[in-house]
Amino acid sequence: MSSDLWLHGKVVRGAGRGRELGWPTANLELATPSLQPDEGVYAAWARVDNGDRLPAAVHVGPAPTVNRTKSIFEVHLINFPDRDLYEMEFEVQIVERIRDVEKFDSLSDLTDAIANDCQVALKLLQS
Repeated sequence: MSSDLWLHGKVVRGAGRGRELGWPTANLELATPSLQPDEGVYAAWARVDNGDRLPAAVHVGPAPTVNRTKSIFEVHLINFPDRDLYEMEFEVQIVERIRDVEKFDSLSDLTDAIANDCQVALKLLQS
């Protein structure tokens, strides 16, 4: 699925659940929402404020485990220090789909899945 297309967006406030779970995400408001990929989890490259290319795991869609029905585009920068990214400009290049959006039985199962998603994303991005 890899393409040369970079999606552009600005970080907006979310509920903060990712940070609470130990997996902070940047919720993006895309400049061109029609370019958003289908719901799912993806390996991707991200750039923050035109900086270096960083490995990322992207979740697009609702979050059924925490009863969030609204679809959002959220980016977890892998091995990146947690810091305030609100209002920053992001660019994201989707590389490959990892899995569908799923509902997990517990938050522990969800965090285990996110950890696995990040491992899979890193392997895909290194190849």
